[in-house]
Amino acid sequence: MNLKPIAAIGLLAVGVGAVGVSVLGLGTSPGSSAVTYRTSTASTTTVEQTTAASGTLVAATIYDLAFGTTPVSTSGVSSSSSSSATGASTASTASSPASGNSTGTSSVTVTWPVTAVSVKVGDIVTKGTVLATADTTSAALAVRLATANLGTAKTQRATDLAGGTSTSKADAHAQVTSAKSQLSSAQASYSSTVAQNALSIKKARASLAQAKAQYKADVKAKAPSQTLTQDKTNITNAQDNLTATYLQVASSNRQAASQITSAKQSLTSAKRSYRTSTAKATSATLITDDVAIANAQAALDAANTALAAATLTAPIDGRVTVVNVAVGDDASGTAIELQSTQLALSVSVSESEILSLKVGQSATVAITATGTTATGTVTSVSPVAATSGTSSVVTYTVVVTLADSAAASTPSTGSTTGGTNATTVSASAAPAASAATTATPLPGMSAEITIIIAQADDAVAVPAIALSGTAGSYTVRVLNSSGTVETRTVEVGLITSDLAQITSGVTSGETVVTGTSADKTSTSSSSSSSSSRTSTGGLQDISGAGGQQPPNGGFPGGQP
Repeated sequence: MNLKPIAAIGLLAVGVGAVGVSVLGLGTSPGSSAVTYRTSTASTTTVEQTTAASGTLVAATIYDLAFGTTPVSTSGVSSSSSSSATGASTASTASSPASGNSTGTSSVTVTWPVTAVSVKVGDIVTKGTVLATADTTSAALAVRLATANLGTAKTQRATDLAGGTSTSKADAHAQVTSAKSQLSSAQASYSSTVAQNALSIKKARASLAQAKAQYKADVKAKAPSQTLTQDKTNITNAQDNLTATYLQVASSNRQAASQITSAKQSLTSAKRSYRTSTAKATSATLITDDVAIANAQAALDAANTALAAATLTAPIDGRVTVVNVAVGDDASGTAIELQSTQLALSVSVSESEILSLKVGQSATVAITATGTTATGTVTSVSPVAATSGTSSVVTYTVVVTLADSAAASTPSTGSTTGGTNATTVSASAAPAASAATTATPLPGMSAEITIIIAQADDAVAVPAIALSGTAGSYTVRVLNSSGTVETRTVEVGLITSDLAQITSGVTSGETVVTGTSADKTSTSSSSSSSSSRTSTGGLQDISGAGGQQPPNGGFPGGQP
């Protein structure tokens, strides 16, 4: 609701009670001249303090829609639109999300062949409207691949948690069994080798003993020397054979023992491998598996999101401002730009005003081209100061977002007087809206905003010029029914350049004095209507036109 006309009506209501009252001889001696008071009636109304600025309307929200990506909005106030000429984009491809599976990664190239475009630049669409579609063949393949990678990652974790698969456990057990068999064979072979070697030594010893006995018999029988020589040779050969047999037996036994040692080591290794392959994974391994699963799940989610984005739908009610694709294109980048029909504007305010502004304050927006006004709300107040060029003037940026019903707002029909920092906003310069002229505001149109920075509803109000004194000690002169004037101490609330809220001391309906005829200084150029206005207490004087001055000592709170 536009509050400025209400404030003006309240002010008018205060002024309607204005009368010119002549009091004869009040506080004077007989024969003194009469004093003419300008008065006003205290009334219950809304007191508002406002500030005003001008700017250019922009879309409050802009969406750059691209195939395969989730729509992300940007503010039309803080970033410029990426509008470009309507036309087909060059074909390109995009890579699907790579799987985070620790067992390996793979990817598929995703393309977006455009199959339908349902809108053109300038179309107004509602939320959920299908704007364009693309072929999903490669995107669906990316989903299947990501699904497989996630399954592999989950299987790996289950295997690690269970201590291996049944196949790996069976293989490990078979290795242990084989190692045990090899050890048994080695031990049996050793025993056989030792027995055979002992027999060989026994035979060699027997041969040596026999050769020695033969020599002894031949000596006793006084055999020829040739015979004895041969016996000695036989003894030497038998001794050499025994020595050689000892050496062969030692080597053979060592080899057999080495085979046992090797078999024992193989069995130990097989048992260790079995324990390792069948043991549950460590916490570090499971954490690695969990990371792989999380990455694979994220890749699958991204692939599903991309697949869903093969159909571009309007995320908001808005106007199509860019169409960059046509049927048959391989789409890349922004395909369609959508701007909200809700408008906003960014204005600069001075450092003296910024501390009075905050998010959520109401605003009235006068749109020059349509001759209408709309309501709005302060949605952003920048705490960062800015200067322009070499200027030392400091300003702050304030963003006002218009209500969705801005197009249905009523035409502005006159000037609106604001508060202490406000300027007069007039629609008289704009052409009157007619049946042939749309009242729908568009981005790029000039607008003036009036922000309500303070407001007192249902307040007892008097013209600000009725106040005298300084902050904390204000007084108001009240004209009684008897025609006498008394000075009352009052407590005040909000004070603007037009009105003062009275919280105690004056009630609604009482007549207050705003000045006397002596307060006006006539000049040589004053017309006869000036004296008439003084004698009747004209509305212009009460409403603050014609050079209204603040009360003595100024307004409270440092208000100008």
